[in-house]
Amino acid sequence: MSNTISQNQVSASGKLFSAKSLYLVLVIIGSIAPWSLLLKFFIQNGFSIELLIEKGFANFAAAAFATDLLISALVFLCFTFFELKRLGLSRSRLIIYIAATFGVGLSCGLPLFLYFREGVLEKKQ
Repeated sequence: MSNTISQNQVSASGKLFSAKSLYLVLVIIGSIAPWSLLLKFFIQNGFSIELLIEKGFANFAAAAFATDLLISALVFLCFTFFELKRLGLSRSRLIIYIAATFGVGLSCGLPLFLYFREGVLEKKQ
């Protein structure tokens, strides 16, 4: 075994795992964490998207976080649009990442894209 660790591997407890595996774990965490909080909100307040948005912009601090997240999501989707072309993939896949980002959260959409992107890059090597 070589002493060098490739860019797609990380040393943890003497075991090596791929970036793709890490991204998959982050997809799972990024799906569970936001939705566990949203479910508590909806149980407490009923299913009101209007109230959710109102609370998200309730004060300047909350509005700053919400605005930053929305801009980050937009940047991610723009990056994804161009990266799909660069990888030679159909841009119709963008719908998956839009759904994951706005249906679950950026914490799910971004690692999901990176997971699939890693798979494409592995095949090209």
